[in-house]
Amino acid sequence: MIIDAHIHLWRLGRGDNLALTPEMGSIYRDLEPQDIKPKLDAAGVSLAVLVQAAETLAEALFIVGLARKFPWIAGIIAWIDPASPSVDEEAAALAWLPPVKGVRPVRGDNRSIDWMLNRQLERGWRAIAANGLSLDILVQNWREISLAAVLARNNPDLVVILDHCGKPDIAGGVFDPWAQYIDELAVLPNVSCKLSGLLNCAKPGTAVTDIAPYAAHVLNAFGPSRVMWASDWPPLELAASYAHWIEISRELLQPLSAQHRNEVLSGTATRVYQLNQN
Repeated sequence: MIIDAHIHLWRLGRGDNLALTPEMGSIYRDLEPQDIKPKLDAAGVSLAVLVQAAETLAEALFIVGLARKFPWIAGIIAWIDPASPSVDEEAAALAWLPPVKGVRPVRGDNRSIDWMLNRQLERGWRAIAANGLSLDILVQNWREISLAAVLARNNPDLVVILDHCGKPDIAGGVFDPWAQYIDELAVLPNVSCKLSGLLNCAKPGTAVTDIAPYAAHVLNAFGPSRVMWASDWPPLELAASYAHWIEISRELLQPLSAQHRNEVLSGTATRVYQLNQN
């Protein structure tokens, strides 16, 4: 079985997808279950985890509603404001909804995650952990992976997932500093990583051989039991098709044993996101 651990769906008329702009071209339109399901089926993907794409709690209701209508949406990663005066109740409410498995707090599309280290947010991180929710961290600048490590180290009871391998600069050929930051994060047992986003970090037409060292480093640093495969669709479409990413992914995972491939393709996401608990 294959689980896509990171997709987005949106309906622009709702008005809260502020990170989306007309400059995004082909993906600046309504993208809903009927747009992704044929791609999942063609790739042999059985289930998907739907991740927030708006910085509102209202969006959580929208995507939970989608999960109720479409059972192949196995889990929801909702937005939350860890600084909210009612964060305890909001985390409890999200956790009460069976599809919600975790949260992804984002401010200004996380152009920087420095805000996440504000000590006034500690109550928010405790509330998320206490309610059994995981924490996805979107890092837009790979140099800030070290900040994610500080947050995870300071909150050992919090299940943390780094999105998109921390967005390495594959196009610029930057490897060693990024790899060191990944190593720093991977030593923390409460952190996992999504094998996704690499094509968007590379130049158009980049060969799999240029991407392979980054994937291999993530797999070696975290181990297959803490890496989950994902597409980051529809942003993926700005770099390549879903079919192309699944084809490249199979090549990247080929050196692993069958058991370890299964961990990356479904086992890690199932366990970390508790997808079998509804």
